[in-house]
Amino acid sequence: MQRNWFKCLLAIGLALSFHVVQGQPLAGWGYVGWWLPQSWRTAPLEQFDRLLFFELKVGLDGRIQERHGWPEDWSALREQALNSRTPLDLTLTLFNPDEFNALFSSIEATRRLLDQSIALVAPFPMTGLQIDFEIYTPASPQSVENFRTFLRQLTTRLHAMSPPRNISVFLPVGGDTPLYDAPTLGVVNHIVMQGYDAHWPGSKNAGPVAPLRGDDAWSWERVWAYGQTLGVPGNKLLISFPLFGYEWPVKGRKIRSPSAGKGLPTTFAPIAGIPSGEVQSSVRERVLQYGASQDAASGSAYYQFRRGDGQYMEGWFEDWWTLDQKIDFLGKNKLGGLAFFLIGYDDDQLVNFFFQKRGPRVSSMVE
Repeated sequence: MQRNWFKCLLAIGLALSFHVVQGQPLAGWGYVGWWLPQSWRTAPLEQFDRLLFFELKVGLDGRIQERHGWPEDWSALREQALNSRTPLDLTLTLFNPDEFNALFSSIEATRRLLDQSIALVAPFPMTGLQIDFEIYTPASPQSVENFRTFLRQLTTRLHAMSPPRNISVFLPVGGDTPLYDAPTLGVVNHIVMQGYDAHWPGSKNAGPVAPLRGDDAWSWERVWAYGQTLGVPGNKLLISFPLFGYEWPVKGRKIRSPSAGKGLPTTFAPIAGIPSGEVQSSVRERVLQYGASQDAASGSAYYQFRRGDGQYMEGWFEDWWTLDQKIDFLGKNKLGGLAFFLIGYDDDQLVNFFFQKRGPRVSSMVE
């Protein structure tokens, strides 16, 4: 394609945004990353149905090991969210299977995490919790059962507070240990299902990060099908939408070529404040320089180019075209909405497109 692809897609996106989603409006959530402390300042906070501060790390002893400045360093965000009547939840994370097993094998550690979780939100009336425990390798059956008991107890205590607090879970896909069952998911307010990383930096081939459809191991269609097997009501379910992509060195010109090394993340728009070694480039810069293509089979976008040293490169990402299809998918299946990861990665361009197409926020969605 020509280098004006990005501007053309912007014009198309603006045109599409006038076709407002019919029926029950979709919820739009947004994650605020601790490593981009100013990213929320330009975002349309009053349009978001819920914000999620990412992240507070849980330790194997049940203590919150890393708060990333919460709450002291985030008073301005808390104030602005309150003024916008936008709930701000805290995301508790745990990604290490050994720590997960140790934590939920200990009655004392589990009780400590329960008490600390309640203490985190107690001072802030519009603050709830999201549990983001991603365990992809086998965990002990007893630890999983104890975790489910913990989550039910936490939900009971959060709902008994005045005012009641929201609780959601991030539901990973593709792991060896399903952490959730239908009864446990039935007690929480919302479920955010993992909608990205169908391909990741260590993938054997380059490919779409968040395919809507197709033959990849996971797509949005397959994520929703998996949610249905767990009895998740559609109106409680959101799917996470990445404002990032990945770029791989590859072994040829063919689409989805074998990778020649580890991929690196890209952000949709240029951003400051992230070490250059952690983000390869911005999609906008790549597309303006090299053009891009649309993959109808997956509903994703990609670009290809050859570096000066002869190395072929391939990057996959989401844009207005892919987001528009996903919005239609959510509406068609009467799902709850989507959760943007991460506010600031797109310079608010895709976020604003979503809200323009969705229409005004419904007040009942923020209560």
